[in-house]
Parts: sequence; structure tokens; C-alpha cells
Amino acid sequence: MIKVLHKLAMVALFISSTFYYVNAQTEVRANYFKGKEIISEQLQNENLKRKANYSNWKFPVDAISQLTALDRYVSFLFQDTAAKFVNDDGAASHYPWNSVGAAFTPNDPNLELSDDNIILSRYNQYTVDSIYFPYLYVRYIDEIDVSGTMTDVVDTLIVQFFKYDNLASGQFTPTGEDPNLFMKPDNWTPSLHGSNNTAYEVRIPLTIEDTTSRPTNEGWFSRGRTIPLPAGFNIDSDAAKTNLEFKNVFGFSISFATMVPYQFGDTMEARDGSEITNKLNYFGHSMFINNSVMVPQTVYCNNSWWVPGAIGYGGDQNGWQNSVPGNAYFQDRYLNYAVHISTDKLGTEELNNNITFGLYPNPVRKSEYLKADFNLINASNVTIELYDLLGNKVKEIANDYYTSGEHKTDVNISDLDAGMYIYTIKAGNAVSSKKVTIID
Repeated sequence: MIKVLHKLAMVALFISSTFYYVNAQTEVRANYFKGKEIISEQLQNENLKRKANYSNWKFPVDAISQLTALDRYVSFLFQDTAAKFVNDDGAASHYPWNSVGAAFTPNDPNLELSDDNIILSRYNQYTVDSIYFPYLYVRYIDEIDVSGTMTDVVDTLIVQFFKYDNLASGQFTPTGEDPNLFMKPDNWTPSLHGSNNTAYEVRIPLTIEDTTSRPTNEGWFSRGRTIPLPAGFNIDSDAAKTNLEFKNVFGFSISFATMVPYQFGDTMEARDGSEITNKLNYFGHSMFINNSVMVPQTVYCNNSWWVPGAIGYGGDQNGWQNSVPGNAYFQDRYLNYAVHISTDKLGTEELNNNITFGLYPNPVRKSEYLKADFNLINASNVTIELYDLLGNKVKEIANDYYTSGEHKTDVNISDLDAGMYIYTIKAGNAVSSKKVTIID
């Protein structure tokens, strides 16, 4: 449903399962500048979507793009509203973004639409190894005078990482629609150029080696950047309660701080051809805007967020403070990024309170064994069968009374044709089915 322009709702922020009613928050119209991204050959040739049994890159925006039409742009970061951006028509804006970030939950079914057709369940713990995002970094100043000595400029990229305890959960209800969910930091601190509640932070020096080319009349060129996380950056499962709590969320944000002194009216960029005498360095990121049919986020959280300059110093915008979720704009906005995750329990799900089961890898090659594992709290009869799409049983994997504990089964599928099958597990009176794809 395309969102109407008059969306107003009372928001209930829920933190630790407790709801707090706050001032009405409405959707935001993003009147800030953006630019056309020129996708370089390097970005086109980067292949991060390699299939793997237990680890892979996840591109959340790819899943959204399967459901609606998205337009790709770049947007710009600066640490202060003192800097201005001059548009093509000569109009100047003093409101760059201070920061951008994203919240990721791996069990969103939309993720199955892209990449390797594999999603994690809410019962999976996983590890985040690194993040990736296209960026731009335009330098107009390479040296400045520091105490009478010309010194190379070293700007700073601030990257913060978040787990469940570092993010606030909430919802807002656009008129005529179901509540939309979001997760974002709720404690933006200007002096830190980020949040004061993080799981990890890295500050990366930006030098001339990191520079992207200056913009042309066509737009901005971007480069890809991969940032590793410390070993063992583990994310919990979301299995503690029946309802989703999003305890398996991972988040990150990026901000920029320049070493170059600046004053009010100094210019990031002038797109009208005017000569800039007070130039600055600035950072930017790749993003997508949905100008078509909106994709409501009503069950899972995979949203981006922005810190507009207008609220970066404690103000609010349509009731939003600290940051604005990307799905709270009239045209939903998505940061372009990927997250590399790994797990040794791919496909684990809960059938009932007595049994959890896993099926992996999926897709599976005929030369591999399909691993059908399950864990019982109490002893039970368990039946596991494989059917083709016509309903014919092609393989019986398990049919017995099993004691409590973990049971591992390796299934030889070399005798089956490539294609899609249905995996069915029955334990007691509970039954569940999943799709399995066998490839040559």
C-alpha cells in the first residue's frame, strides 16, 4: 500500500517488554539533498554473495528490491549543520545528516528472496564477522596549518556496533495501516559523533588513500569498504519467549568527523557551478529510496535510521528524537550495506516446547549429506520424511522412539533428482514442514 501523506499515530516505545507512551511521532519528509551514485566497475565486480553452508553475506536491501522498485542514491554526512550544500538551483541547505545506521535481524522471511535463499531462524545464535558498505569520501583540503606547520589532514570515520541491549524498540502506526516496527539507538551524543551506549566502536583514520573522486555532472563515484569486527562478536538467539523480542538484532552506524576547521557557511559542495573558496571534506554513503509500493515492516525489524542535522543537537522532527527510522519517511529509505554472519546451527527451529530441529545446508548439493538434526527435552516418538512436490514420500529419515538429548542424522540424497522437496517432521502431535532444494 502506498502511504498517504497524513500519517499520525500515538507511538508506544517498548523496551524490555515494557511500553512507554510518548509524544505522537509522524512520518518525516526528507527535504535534504541527495545525489546520483555512479556505480564503479570495482563495485560491479565485487562478489560478496558466495554461497556457504554456515556463513555468508546478507544484503537486506536486496530482499526489499524483490518486493518493490527502489531508486539508488548517495547521501552525505557531516558533523555539524554549519556546513552548507548548494543545490543545482543555487539554493543552500545547512542540514546534512550527522549519522546513518541499520538494524538487522536474520530471521526476516524476506531475506529468503535473495542471496542464497537461506535464512536463519529466531533460534539461531550467530556471529557477525564484518560489515560492508559503499561509501564516498570527497577531499578538498589535504593540508592545514597547525601551529605554523603544514600538516596532512586526517579525518575520522566513526563506526559503532550494537546488540539488543544497545538499541530501543518501538512502533508507529501510519493511518490506515498496521503498526510498523523499528529499532534504533535512543541516545545520540553530539560530542561523541554517535551513541553513548554501544557494544563496540572503531575510529578509522581517513587519508588521501581513502578518497573517492570528486563528483561530476552525472553524480558521485563510490567505493566499497569492509570493516571487520573483533573475533567472537556473538549475537544471541531470540528464543527466550514465545513472542518475538528481537534479541537476535545486530546494528551498526557510521559517522564522520573532519580535522579541517570550519565556520558557519563553509561549503561541502556546490552543484550550481559556483566557485567555492571555503571548501570542506565530507563523507557519504549509498542508499535506496522507495518511490513505489511501500513494504510494511510489521513483524520483523530490518530498518535503517538517520540522524538529521536538525535533531542532532537535541531537537525533534515530527516527534522523533535522536534519530529517525528509515521506514518513518514518506518514501522509505534503506542504507545500502551487507553483514557477514556465521553460525554452526543453521536452520534450527522449535517445533514445540519439547523439540528443536535443524536442516542444513539448504540448498544442498547431491554430493553432500543433508543434515537433519533434532534435540529433545523429553523422550518422544519422532518421524522425519522427505516428499516431492506431488506428495510422494521419497525418503524416510527417522521413525522411532528417541531419548531426550541431541540426535544427529546424515541423509544420503545422491539418489534423488535435483529439485525442490518438502521435509516434514512430526514429534508427538506437532508437525512442521520446510522446503528443501537439492542442486547438482
